[in-house]
Amino acid sequence: MKIYLYQRVKTSRLNLYLLMLCMAISVSGIGQSSGVVKGSVSDARTGEGLPGVNIQIQGSSFGTTSDLDGNYQLGGLTPGEYTISFSMMGYAPHNEKKVAVVLEIPKSLSVRLKSNVLASPQVVVTSSRKAQDILESPFSVSAIGPREIQAKAVVNMLDILSYESGVSTIKGQLNIRGTSGYTMGAGTRSLLLLDGIPMLGSAAGNVTWATIPTSEIDRVEIVKSGGSAMYGSSAMGGVVNIITRNAPLKPETRISTKVGVYSQPRVDEWRWRDSRGLLYDTEISHSRRIGKHAAWIRIQKRSDDGFMELNWEEALNITAKLKLNFANAHSAAIFVNILDDKSGLTSIWKSSANPFEAPEGSSRDGTQGTKVVLNGHYNYVYSPELVIKTKGSAYWNQWDSFGADPNYSSENRFYEEVQASKSWTADLTSIIGITMQQNGVDAEIFGAHHSGSLASFLLLEKRMHPFTLSMGSRWEAYQVDGKNQDQVFTPQLALNWKPSPWIGLRISTGKGFRVPTVAEMFTSARRSIFTVEPNPDLVSETSINREFGLTLLTGQMGILDLLKLDAAIFHNRFENFIEPIPDSEAVIHFRNIADARIMGLEIGLGLSAFNNLLDYKSAFTMLDPVELDADGEILDTLSYRHRYHWISTLGLHYWGLDASIEYRYLSRMEKVELFQENTLTGADAPVPIHVWNAGIGTEYRDWHFIIRVENIFQYYYTQLERNIEEERIATFTIERRF
Repeated sequence: MKIYLYQRVKTSRLNLYLLMLCMAISVSGIGQSSGVVKGSVSDARTGEGLPGVNIQIQGSSFGTTSDLDGNYQLGGLTPGEYTISFSMMGYAPHNEKKVAVVLEIPKSLSVRLKSNVLASPQVVVTSSRKAQDILESPFSVSAIGPREIQAKAVVNMLDILSYESGVSTIKGQLNIRGTSGYTMGAGTRSLLLLDGIPMLGSAAGNVTWATIPTSEIDRVEIVKSGGSAMYGSSAMGGVVNIITRNAPLKPETRISTKVGVYSQPRVDEWRWRDSRGLLYDTEISHSRRIGKHAAWIRIQKRSDDGFMELNWEEALNITAKLKLNFANAHSAAIFVNILDDKSGLTSIWKSSANPFEAPEGSSRDGTQGTKVVLNGHYNYVYSPELVIKTKGSAYWNQWDSFGADPNYSSENRFYEEVQASKSWTADLTSIIGITMQQNGVDAEIFGAHHSGSLASFLLLEKRMHPFTLSMGSRWEAYQVDGKNQDQVFTPQLALNWKPSPWIGLRISTGKGFRVPTVAEMFTSARRSIFTVEPNPDLVSETSINREFGLTLLTGQMGILDLLKLDAAIFHNRFENFIEPIPDSEAVIHFRNIADARIMGLEIGLGLSAFNNLLDYKSAFTMLDPVELDADGEILDTLSYRHRYHWISTLGLHYWGLDASIEYRYLSRMEKVELFQENTLTGADAPVPIHVWNAGIGTEYRDWHFIIRVENIFQYYYTQLERNIEEERIATFTIERRF
């Protein structure tokens, strides 16, 4: 990274100075006495101690977990009053307010948690880069806990993200509230984080979902408002943060096998193979404590025949995490993933009469490669008021394609971040940091290119009970092949009002941005009947995001064990929007269209009732995605967006059985780009999406059994033209833990 980037904008200097000031502050606290809070956490029904409960001082990064017997101790606290949160998956969260801490006399505090099958995480960290009650979040946030992931025996995260409000996917591309549409895998406006570290590839900016260890996830947090002020480019449409678990207190070994059988096509003429396609997924993992430290390792072998001729996959995945704990003040973690995979490379179907077969001459097309992800972080809790965090990651990707159009690519990405969190008073906190990223790619379709970025960010949060005001900003500069590509300043302002312990209202506005990826600027390729040509003159796209929303969360009310309601109205205005546009000769260029606007409404409901016998989750999203001219007049509907999206899940838990049924609806796409509907023949006509899934699971001693059927009624539809979506598949999963 060129040193002149540090000198371009005075904002960068100021933030660096403030960072050093934060690191140096509170020196007077050295040698002072501190207070202690200690006690136990137990199950409200059985009275048994609960191990592994997350215990957090609200408004700070200071916390701990309970031990094997449910006991805990928080030391190093300065005198004063604190709010302490207790949270654990499967239990309703508990906040203990006005806990008075004094010197020399330990404060005793024991709590009892009530079990709840619907209890998704209510303490989130992504929207404000720190632990925060979801009712006090300045932005729309939803959270998925491990229970939901395990109940569906999820292997690919897309299988569960597609059933979250406002989230959809097209050919593996993540789409939050319609911001991304479909960009041929060359760019995304939704950022994926793994333990808070960006996971996008260096060239195309896409996501390799197979690198996510679904069986080792602690929770998933989805921020649906623009996050560029905190996370930079590609976060203008939202952020998904996948947080991996730490090893449990007791050693644990898991062995699981998932077997699936695809149905044959309903139409006899569509059958392209004699036998049914099969899926095999086997995982072995082991986790344990090593003194104060902890580690887990997971090995996954996957073989999938797929439902289409080129939908097959073979993969070997090795993942490990080491968590290091050095007393209360120091902690670190190292995550590594190695993926070796081989898969078919599909573009479009052979014909409408043969939708599951590959085009002539492409039946042997595929890719093979190796991806390595290495993430790490180190946290230093100088005091309950000051925490310094450093993060780093490295990503390497080597792949080759074979078949009709051989290709190759070699990519790498390096990311570094330093962040300081400071509590100036009980009601004023700040987070300041710097990030750097360097990317390199050498590929036949892109050429050889290097890019890099430097950024500084600042977040101030002021509590004025019952209001919380958040002000953030980010300055970021990019360069491509040694030339300055762009520099952007993105402010953000949000206000949260929590008039009671069970409701929170929020309003926010901010600027977002995304620089074009190497793939969008330099791709020169022909695949099947598609031709893509480069456009190095692309400029960054920007947005203004606005949102107003509320979250309601209540505990026991009559037959209800838990009720959660979330609603939001949002308005996103884009300039220089980047979309892949084919010309009259079907040659595709990525272009900056004039302007775009996406506005809409989202309502989500979740509840459990009858002492956790039933749980229900439903969400509805309505979008109005349009292209605008320079005067703000509507030109057309944006392509590859569903105007209406509804998901619904009903669960039953009785006699040791956990049964569920899920429904997903997306309205007919009003506009596509590659193959528009032929009004004379009806060819390439988009249809609405109606998908039903069902599953049932149970546990017996150390064994866990799950049976699921996806796409029960074998509904046929396309999201990307001439690419039929997945057939019905029945799966059986057996897992043993010991």
